[in-house]
Amino acid sequence: MKSQLIIVLLAFITMPLSVLAQTGDIQGTVYQRSTGKSLVEADVHILETDQHQKTDENGVFQFTELPEGTYTFVVTHPVETAPTRVSVDISSGDTTEIKIHLGAAFKLEKVVVEGKRLPPTVSRTEIRGSELLRIPGTFNDTLKGLMTLPSIGIPNDYFGALYIRGSEPGSNLYYLNRTPLGYPFHWGGLLSTISSETIETIDIYAGGYGAEFGLDSQAVLDIHARDSIEERLDGKFNLNILYSEGLLEGKIGDKGYISASGRRSYLDLIAGPILEAQTGQAQQLPYFSDYQLKCAYPIGEKHRLTVNAFAATDHFRIEEEVGIEEEGSEFEEFEIEGETVPEDIERARASVLFKNGFDGQGVHLRSDFTENLTSHLSLTRSFNFLTIAFEAPVRERFSRNPDGKWVHSADYGHYDVKINVPVYMLREDISYQFTPKFQFEPGFLLSFSPANSSEDGRFPEYETREVEDPAELPEILEYAQENEDSVTVARRSDGTHEITERTVEEIHDEFGHDFYRTEGYVQGRYDPLSFLSVALGVRLDYLNVTEQVSIQPRGSVSFILPNGSNLRFAYGHYEQSPQPSRLLSENGNRALESSLTRHYIMELEHELSSRTELKLATYYKDAQKLVTPDEVSNYLNQGAASVAGAEVFLRHRIPDRFFGWISYAYTHAERRENPNATYQPYLFDNTHIVSVVANYNFTPKFEIGAKWQYLSGTSEAPISSIVLIQDPVTRGLNPLLASADEQLSTELAPYHKLDLRVSYKWNIWGLQAGGFLDVLNVYNRENKIRFIFEEATLDVQGQEVGIEREVFDAPQLPRIIYFGLTIEF
Repeated sequence: MKSQLIIVLLAFITMPLSVLAQTGDIQGTVYQRSTGKSLVEADVHILETDQHQKTDENGVFQFTELPEGTYTFVVTHPVETAPTRVSVDISSGDTTEIKIHLGAAFKLEKVVVEGKRLPPTVSRTEIRGSELLRIPGTFNDTLKGLMTLPSIGIPNDYFGALYIRGSEPGSNLYYLNRTPLGYPFHWGGLLSTISSETIETIDIYAGGYGAEFGLDSQAVLDIHARDSIEERLDGKFNLNILYSEGLLEGKIGDKGYISASGRRSYLDLIAGPILEAQTGQAQQLPYFSDYQLKCAYPIGEKHRLTVNAFAATDHFRIEEEVGIEEEGSEFEEFEIEGETVPEDIERARASVLFKNGFDGQGVHLRSDFTENLTSHLSLTRSFNFLTIAFEAPVRERFSRNPDGKWVHSADYGHYDVKINVPVYMLREDISYQFTPKFQFEPGFLLSFSPANSSEDGRFPEYETREVEDPAELPEILEYAQENEDSVTVARRSDGTHEITERTVEEIHDEFGHDFYRTEGYVQGRYDPLSFLSVALGVRLDYLNVTEQVSIQPRGSVSFILPNGSNLRFAYGHYEQSPQPSRLLSENGNRALESSLTRHYIMELEHELSSRTELKLATYYKDAQKLVTPDEVSNYLNQGAASVAGAEVFLRHRIPDRFFGWISYAYTHAERRENPNATYQPYLFDNTHIVSVVANYNFTPKFEIGAKWQYLSGTSEAPISSIVLIQDPVTRGLNPLLASADEQLSTELAPYHKLDLRVSYKWNIWGLQAGGFLDVLNVYNRENKIRFIFEEATLDVQGQEVGIEREVFDAPQLPRIIYFGLTIEF
């Protein structure tokens, strides 16, 4: 596979063209001056090239591969009688973004240049949020749409683990407007933890990126919410069968922006009262909620201040009446010592509480001191928490009180875990353009995290024996009186006695540690020739818990080939610090070091036309010093792994009409636990994934889309690699069922599914209403997830119990029809 892809790359390199491409792009939005609203179907005409384009439903147009120079744009629309002419300079290698306000009173429009494309960076894919949320089968969810891109996630119906180019989800960094995001999905993959309606773009750094991102990251998702609108006030309300969502946006003055959005599921609000009526017990069924706030305002001509806040929570509390089996567990009349106990007597109850979530706040100041010097300073606070509480009866008893009424008593065991981790972070990124060919980029990150957790458990155990010698009874009764809280003596119906002794195992453990992190980097980008760009950098990171300084060199080189293609190579060191529990716990190893992964990347980008782009990539990751279990030291830096893969991404866009892509990814992964072990397939080894996405607008109000995905199947993987939970201490997704890995594993069988989506918009009482209908699994494919229970011998109450190997196939989702409504103003 790798050799075939290299041949394809070489074919592109050797395509003969006589001159090097010196082109740039332009993207703009057309507004009506009198209303401030964007104009759909405005005609944009470039006089010098005689190119025409209509603006899309958001008033956006885009021209690519324009030779460097000055161009005249003539914009017309039926709502305005006079055309607007603008003059724009296009620079090679840049994307110029402009705003054009159409109005009859102005013959010459002032062009507002918003920014330029980031320097060429290996493995950075930018995707529009407005496209991702319209992909069929994603429940209007932007982050779930990411799984249609190559090497991001594994197609399935339940789990949302983002395995990016073979890296585990716990090694991904997530940012929302430069503020760390706790975790990406509610309930492990149901929906994302942020509102898709506010997301403008997502930058995906799948590996081989520069020194700007630091320790504990193998991949980065940098999410940007919009910070400007043209209307004075607008909003959107979304109602569907899973949740409700509201969004309100407005302008502050002429240049400021403010927004608020929130979501909440309502299964608990609907089913909870029904269940309470049936059981007589209030229940908090599973639900999720989240919100985002953002405010942006310019301070003078050179500075822009942004403040943002967000939070997300997953929560449930279930309580159920249960019975202890040996005392009669059915909810009906039963006998004790020959007497009938009524069925309406109170029984023991079990309860479980789960609450996991995060919140974050950030203050960000972007400063353009000069045309060549920019600064982006951020002060953020994030707070991650996890609460688990479980209570269940160990023993219940029934007896008569002096009035002859039956009474119930129970002894309970419980286990509680609470983790709270605030993180305070100061981050600065600077860019200085020394010369037109050299750009210098230094930066730093300082963080402080006073993590704390507590573990509390109580586990009673009872042992009952017969009093065989009646002569011992007086002594036993005296012993029971002295230890009345833990010893009871009962007389049986046959006249004999029994003694029951209770022992209680208790767990009380508190953990607190202050984590300090200091990171810094320097990076230079140099363009010695018009077709050559080089980036070299180094990052230095220090984490107080390991007391080690890591040095991570990184570099990339980019060539513009004679056919206009962009060929890139990158190499970099990326280190991952050990999990704190493996360092600081009683069974940990304080001598552990950070693991090291080296990335080798080759990418080729080629624009087949102004509307069609093709990306090819190969990569190899070599991981060393992985932390794995050890019989002597508990944990050692002794594991090794490798991941190799290839990707193809073909994307086509027709403004206001069509967007779609075809992606293919192949992954080969293997790992060994120690130097004496052999390499074994790891996680999703030998996996082929194909995704096809297509959305077409018949009119600005009517759209239809389709998504088809194929997965060749995965190798057998530990259950903990699939079922993940937010770990507040490490600020990442980590195994929930790691202790069960030896007995339980899983694999995804070959999978394919077609999803369709139809949406339509109409006007009601001056509001724009919309409706969508999604059909998931159109041809009702029976996809399955396989669970493998390995042969094992368990110790149950002192007796060895053998378990035979068993394979169980769990069905994924059948055909489902999903619909929703939106209201915009």
